[in-house]
Amino acid sequence: LAADGPPPSFDLTQWPPAGAVPVDVDGAYEHLLARGYGYGPAFQGLKAAWRRGDEVFAEVALPEQEREEAGRFGLHPALLDSAMHADLVVDRDPDGGATLLPFTWNGVRLHAAGASAVRVRIHRLRGEEVSAIEIADETGRPVATVDSLVSLPVSAEQLDAARGGLSDSLFRVEWVPAPVPSSPVPWASWGTLAEGAEVPGTVVFECPVPETDVPEGVRSVVGE
Repeated sequence: LAADGPPPSFDLTQWPPAGAVPVDVDGAYEHLLARGYGYGPAFQGLKAAWRRGDEVFAEVALPEQEREEAGRFGLHPALLDSAMHADLVVDRDPDGGATLLPFTWNGVRLHAAGASAVRVRIHRLRGEEVSAIEIADETGRPVATVDSLVSLPVSAEQLDAARGGLSDSLFRVEWVPAPVPSSPVPWASWGTLAEGAEVPGTVVFECPVPETDVPEGVRSVVGE
């Protein structure tokens, strides 16, 4: 990790790039589903793609309902994921093809934050397994650079095993309303114990505030 990196050297202001041949992306996500990629609506951001030799270009955008969230991230995770999808569909294997998962990221640099739609250039360094990625906003201004991304193939059996293991491991926060007492809790429920005293079932806090502000002291200690 470093505070600064070299400035971006790529230019995606000319769009579509000269000499790039359009790639049909209709049905792209049905094709990816057959290869083992089950993308939800927020992750189906591939809008257009082109190919030029060992380069793949793409237009990617967040769905309208997700765009307000883009400002919360350096690069929205669904947008970053979608930026890699064109590389999976430009060579459509009628038999589906291997399922590849990102494994090693090298030389990742963020140049701008909050983009909701981007242009992408993927330079294949070694087949589908190793690629360099350049991402710019809709005007061509650099957003992110990845010197190399190494992907590894996984089998259907491995995916099935992973799904079974994850069935109980993806948790979410759920707020459960606490019961509200019908009447205020009397201050008599607060007390001061002699030093070293122990009361079973009671948690004792040492509050670094005057005794006249015990509740605030408890909140402070619990927060710490």
